[in-house]
Amino acid sequence: MKVGFVGVGSMGRPMLERVAAAGHDVSFFARREEVRRDLEAAGTATGAPTPAALAADREVVVVCVFNDQQVREVCEGESGLIASLPPGATLIIHTTGSPDTAPRLAEAGRLRKIQVLDAAFSGGPGDAAAGQITLLVGGEPEVLETVRPVLASYCDPIVSVGALGDGQRVKLVNNALFAAKVALVAEAERIARDLGLDPVQALDAISHCSGASYALGTVRAAGSSARLQEAAGRYIAKDVATAKDLATAAGTNLGLLATAADTVAHPADQPPPAAAPAAAPAVPPSVQALWDIEQIKQLKARYFRYLDLKDWDGFRALFTDDCMHHLPTEGETTVQSNEEYFGSTIPMLEHAFTTHHGHMPEITLTSPTEAEGIWAMFDYVRIDGPQGAIALKGYGHYIETYRKDPDGHWRISSKRNERLRVDHLPQP
Repeated sequence: MKVGFVGVGSMGRPMLERVAAAGHDVSFFARREEVRRDLEAAGTATGAPTPAALAADREVVVVCVFNDQQVREVCEGESGLIASLPPGATLIIHTTGSPDTAPRLAEAGRLRKIQVLDAAFSGGPGDAAAGQITLLVGGEPEVLETVRPVLASYCDPIVSVGALGDGQRVKLVNNALFAAKVALVAEAERIARDLGLDPVQALDAISHCSGASYALGTVRAAGSSARLQEAAGRYIAKDVATAKDLATAAGTNLGLLATAADTVAHPADQPPPAAAPAAAPAVPPSVQALWDIEQIKQLKARYFRYLDLKDWDGFRALFTDDCMHHLPTEGETTVQSNEEYFGSTIPMLEHAFTTHHGHMPEITLTSPTEAEGIWAMFDYVRIDGPQGAIALKGYGHYIETYRKDPDGHWRISSKRNERLRVDHLPQP
């Protein structure tokens, strides 16, 4: 079959590769030029310049972007997938979001006989690469059967759960349950630590006992619940928030699932370790927490100042050695190491003019040495390059995690700049 992919990030790419390996004719649309070049260089699939160009001759298009807003952006409108697919084609929505999205797209495509499947999935990139994604499908069974050969190349099992939107409903209940279980694992870590145990060793032992679960295995694979939060916390928080909204609209609530899941989406403060030297006076946990939060605010203030003043030595010292830098792009996120990030960012901004403002931080301590934060942000960037000047104003959020290193200083351990709006400015 002729298959197109919109969204070839950490999940979409292994799916695409499995579909291509199964012998299907595969093409894709990627927002970033480097992603397109990389995939085409691998000989896996051919890139299209726009979603409309991708859809023009495809029998099936798979959408695997970050959120509902991005689904609507690529599917709706005169140049969207619904208007561009040939009659009789099928649109498959993998993105976790509102159960109302798939029915809305199906109605928009009805006159052109565009079929839609609500196909939420459960699993990670490794599961996709192994062909073991669990698929929760809402939609007409006969439509599912027409595209089963494509889905079966990376999904097993494929579970039909009802009408359009029901796939999302089941997925959101599942994700709320998973978040609650992860929160319980985090509590087990805390209790083990308070009992004088090594939390890693304790969880390893529990994995062979009746307390074992998929959530426990996921935390162990990440290294700790804080590490899992660092890597996937924003996705978990997004899905829990959507599940809450869905339950409220239905006249119910998540009950105990919400109580536990909120601990993952917005983790509670943990008391500092009791390993301070005996001669040192004890610091009340509440005071220590306030002090740590203030130090993180100061850290971010230096981030903005050093970046705008081009103090690169000071700027480099703000990050942990293993910091993950998520570039400010929506959907197919590129992650860079310190070396990659400094190697590309410093030359680009060395002679640029920038101003960055951060406001109203939401900072949560997830352990005595781990924290996460969200900052409302504004930035102005003007770059005078060989191909002309670029100037923009951005509005959005910084989403970050922090770690207190052995020297007692807090540093940024991951960061993501998500602009909700970008105003491109005319050049003088």
